[in-house]
Amino acid sequence: MLTASVFANFNGGTVVMIVLAILIAIYLFHLEKKQKSDPLAALYQQYATLTADTLNETADEELVRAVAVNVMNRTDRRRPDVYALIPTLSHGQVAVYSIWLLTNELAATDLAALLATPSGRFAEPAMDGLELVGAAQCAAALKAAVDSPEDVALTEALREALDAERPLDLCVAYIRENPDEFTDSKGNV
Repeated sequence: MLTASVFANFNGGTVVMIVLAILIAIYLFHLEKKQKSDPLAALYQQYATLTADTLNETADEELVRAVAVNVMNRTDRRRPDVYALIPTLSHGQVAVYSIWLLTNELAATDLAALLATPSGRFAEPAMDGLELVGAAQCAAALKAAVDSPEDVALTEALREALDAERPLDLCVAYIRENPDEFTDSKGNV
C-alpha cells in the first residue's frame, strides 16, 4: 500500500507529469479503439493512394467506392468536409464522388432531406458529374428535383432515372477511360 511518504518524495511537477501521461495513454487507447471500430478504416488504408496499378487491380464493383474513399481520406476525420476539397480535386474525382454520394444518400432518404444536410452541397457537382459520365436523363431529373425538392413526383422521377441509367456503372466506365484523373501520381493529392 502506498503511503504518504512515497508521495512526499514527489514534487508537484512530477505528479502533474504522471497524471498527464496517464491521460494521454487513455486518450491514445480510446483513439486506437475508435479507429479499429471504423468500418472504413481498412479501406482508408487500402485506397490512401490510387495508382494506375491500383485502379487496374480494383474490381469494377469496388472501383467507385475506391475513388470515394480516396477522396474522403484527404479530409480531417475529426471534422470531415469533402466539399472544401473540391478545388484540389480533378473534375473526374468531383464527378464520381458527387454521384456516389448522391446515390448512396438517396437510398436512405428523400431529396428534400438530403438537400437539408451538408451533402446537399454536392447536388450541383452531381448534376455536372452526371452529364460528364453520360447520364443526361439523371442530370435533368436531378435539376428538376432540386428546383422543387418538395415535389415527391420529381424525386421519384429522379429515382427512376437513376435506376434506368445506372450512373455508378457509367462512373466505372469513366474511371477506366480516364485513369489519370484519379491517380494520385498526377498531382491529385
